[in-house]
Amino acid sequence: MGLQSHAKNKMVKTYAFGFAASFNDSTVYFTDVQVLDSAWLNEKNNFLVSRDNYSYQLRDYLAEHGMPNRTCIICFSPNEKKAYKKYTKLSAKYTKAGNFNVKHLSQDQFRFKCITPNDTQNAEDEMTKKEARKAAKAQRKAAKNAPRPPKK
Repeated sequence: MGLQSHAKNKMVKTYAFGFAASFNDSTVYFTDVQVLDSAWLNEKNNFLVSRDNYSYQLRDYLAEHGMPNRTCIICFSPNEKKAYKKYTKLSAKYTKAGNFNVKHLSQDQFRFKCITPNDTQNAEDEMTKKEARKAAKAQRKAAKNAPRPPKK
């Protein structure tokens, strides 16, 4: 079933940082706030297109450096002050708790690479939960009304 509407993506300068944690130890990692000069945001909801691939970049970097099985996220904002505010807030949670070994990755150690969206990623990112529910409902209705083979 194809998507009916397509939200557009726009290339914008965005500020982002990564965070990584593991359930197996108390070490957490923060990257510096970095400028992504050619990041793509969805115009409809201002989400970073392909944000999962950005977090995979951090996860793969840590795995290559002997720190596997990390759960990684990327936080971003087109506004520099808001990005730093998010960074400060998240960093404070782990620093103040005292239970965590907080490590910082400088831009010399790790740097995000901008990702150019393709049509498949655009379509996946554009479908909201509401649209997904509508599509599933229509599919169930079509299956219910489909002719059934006669019983033998």
